[in-house]
Amino acid sequence: MLERGAKEMNAPLTEAQVQQLDRFANLIEKWNKGMNLVSRQDIQRLVPRHLLDSLAAVPHIESNTLLDVGTGPGLPGIVLAIAKPKVAVTLWERMTRRVRFLQLVCRELGLSNVQVQERDLYDPEELGSADVFDTIVARAVAPVERLWPVLEPHLSAQGQLIVYSHVADPDREQPKAPRVNGLVEYPYQVPGLTNEHFLQVVRKTAGLGNPAPTD
Repeated sequence: MLERGAKEMNAPLTEAQVQQLDRFANLIEKWNKGMNLVSRQDIQRLVPRHLLDSLAAVPHIESNTLLDVGTGPGLPGIVLAIAKPKVAVTLWERMTRRVRFLQLVCRELGLSNVQVQERDLYDPEELGSADVFDTIVARAVAPVERLWPVLEPHLSAQGQLIVYSHVADPDREQPKAPRVNGLVEYPYQVPGLTNEHFLQVVRKTAGLGNPAPTD
């Protein structure tokens, strides 16, 4: 299912990458009960709900450095690191036990392109000296309107913020001013899931800053 689903999402994987993702799924299942990495319901649909969904950003990543904020058990950061082995991936996670899990995953899977950091996204003291990145991704963290002001300073000059959104705009067919200037939405379908999902992408080069006024 992983290999076929990845192709359908325009994120083809090698056999070795599929094996790494299988091992990653096994580690989540093994440690989930004691660490609450994902919900019990999601364990039954781990591949489509989390692994394939995480791959949605792959076609949009053409950068050298990537940051996953609030990565949790490594979703989507670990998945993207496997799919894009030449990209230097940094994972921010505020919970110590999940940081230890992520370090275990990197050792078990041999992910030399991943750096794990214990950071709180909303602690200015922790983020003040943080590096800048070409791409920042966020999945199940916060709305793009809240994330953009916090993360924009940590983007490189050509950088982009990618936010996974699983809730469609009920007024999508009615044109209106975007709540964040320059935001572009890309719909995608995950094999095995029925709901349509969206990637919300904001590029720093668009001269963005404050949210645009709405009617």
